[in-house]
Amino acid sequence: MSTTSDLAERFVKALMTIDVDTLRTCLAPDARFWVNIGPTEFTIDQRLGALELEGQHLAEHGVEDVRITSTEYGFVVQLVTVGTTTGGEALRVAVCLVATVNDGLITRVDEYADSEAAKPLLRALYG
Repeated sequence: MSTTSDLAERFVKALMTIDVDTLRTCLAPDARFWVNIGPTEFTIDQRLGALELEGQHLAEHGVEDVRITSTEYGFVVQLVTVGTTTGGEALRVAVCLVATVNDGLITRVDEYADSEAAKPLLRALYG
């Protein structure tokens, strides 16, 4: 079983490369996601499917300014997603992920993203 900091590092690395197979290994089978840009909670399949779709609409992408802080219940990741959409719009979105960990696996991720800065990606996804 990995430590929480090892789990956080693996999770962030998989996010950076949109490696959904590795992301799944970080998650408890019944993990849930909540995103402030959206109406509901998501299952693993729903959120990872959306992540893959987002990746398909990015001509290039990366992550900058990654900060990981362990907490009593898991970890917090602060980062900036950068890139260019397939339509040519620049993207720079500040994101904060609050992860709850139980028995060495992530059981919940609450994602807070700058909705104004995410508009280029949202336009690429939904027109």
